[in-house]
Amino acid sequence: MTPAGFDLIEHALPAEVADAILDTAIGAAKSAGAIQMRHFRTPGVRATGLLHDVKLETDRACEAAILADLRARFPDHAVLTEESGRLPGAGEYTWVIDPLDGTVNFWQGLPFFCTSIACYRTLDGTSARPAGGLPGLPIAGVVYLPFSRELFHARPGRGAFLNGRPVCIPPAGTPAEAVVSVSFGKRPETMRRMAQRLERLLPRVRKARCLGAAAAELAYVAAGFLNGLFYEGLKVWDFAAGKIILEEAGGLFEAAETDPDQWRVLAGGSAVMEMMHAPH
Repeated sequence: MTPAGFDLIEHALPAEVADAILDTAIGAAKSAGAIQMRHFRTPGVRATGLLHDVKLETDRACEAAILADLRARFPDHAVLTEESGRLPGAGEYTWVIDPLDGTVNFWQGLPFFCTSIACYRTLDGTSARPAGGLPGLPIAGVVYLPFSRELFHARPGRGAFLNGRPVCIPPAGTPAEAVVSVSFGKRPETMRRMAQRLERLLPRVRKARCLGAAAAELAYVAAGFLNGLFYEGLKVWDFAAGKIILEEAGGLFEAAETDPDQWRVLAGGSAVMEMMHAPH
């Protein structure tokens, strides 16, 4: 299920360039994953943050490693990353990075966290744009969960893969059989809004889970480990790579900006998406 406009990228971009971008993203994600595993459950890792958010020295270390890998191969590309914000570059390419998604899980010692890396390309005169405030058309997306050694990757028109094996959304089931992932966001108003939606959603699905790492959860939906995702309060780096993987696996993705730079995201197969989109 390839969104309109992706063919343009495949025709306009030489295969060797796209391959180099994907290989660099995979290498950078593994570099970050190695740092995460060295720091995971290690005394002395420092943290700062608010009640519902945590920032770690590990986030910064992962970002530095990723940027070093990207700059070594593509020194003129722009980067948008959770820790440093927007780093300008020359040309058409922008990398969107979450060095450590699931920071609270990581800090607690819960083994569900990942690195998310995506590359997008902006083409002058191209009307097709992905949803969700992303900076152009997708080139490659990578999500790496180092604890479980699960590497997801996708390129438009080439399919989605987990550790080199193709993944796809399973055949449509009923919403009553679905296991969906949800999040309450970080702001009181988004928590209240999601609590109201969850009250209507819970009786209609098999189970709901709150796993705390949106990029990994989108990849899990792509592989059929989850059947849907309903998140509040995401940033673009939370879903930039997962969206590519999910759509290449045949899934549906929808993003709506509820506040400036805050996105409500729904993802899954068609039946589950319809149920989550308007629960009643």
